[in-house]
Amino acid sequence: MEDNKKDMVIVGKLHKTHGVRGDLKVEVYPPNFKMPERIYIKDKEGNFRTLNVLAYSKRKGLIKFKGYEDLDKAKELKHKYFYIEKTKLPKLKEDEFYVYQLIDKEVIFNGNYIGKVIEVDDRLSIAYLIIKCADEKVRHLPFISEFIKKIDEEKNIIEVDLPQGWLTL
Repeated sequence: MEDNKKDMVIVGKLHKTHGVRGDLKVEVYPPNFKMPERIYIKDKEGNFRTLNVLAYSKRKGLIKFKGYEDLDKAKELKHKYFYIEKTKLPKLKEDEFYVYQLIDKEVIFNGNYIGKVIEVDDRLSIAYLIIKCADEKVRHLPFISEFIKKIDEEKNIIEVDLPQGWLTL
């Protein structure tokens, strides 16, 4: 068992088993992700446990871990998110962000606090920031340059230009 690690980020999810040799279906979130030799899952107590990657096929969407080479052992891992250190994430282009970088940012419009990003919905062709506003309502804002004016990592804020009537939705 390992100590809790800081600066870990979810990069994918292990799904159901595939075949009888311990392979698991795997979903990887970041684009251009190179699977490291070691990834981490959380145990029931929330501590990080190391998994050593034995085999990974991006094309087939399958992964296998050392010590989990049979069906019953592999089943212990299904439906778990997996993590790596933030420092091992692929570098993004300028003006690209990982979801974890946007969550909990304060949203500012014309110098005024309007809410906080609680989620990012990227299932459509355009991502949406899900913002819990100061009036307790939850609103969606398209993550496009027309509305997102500046993201300040150090101040933990996103400056926006809102569509007319957005605050009255």
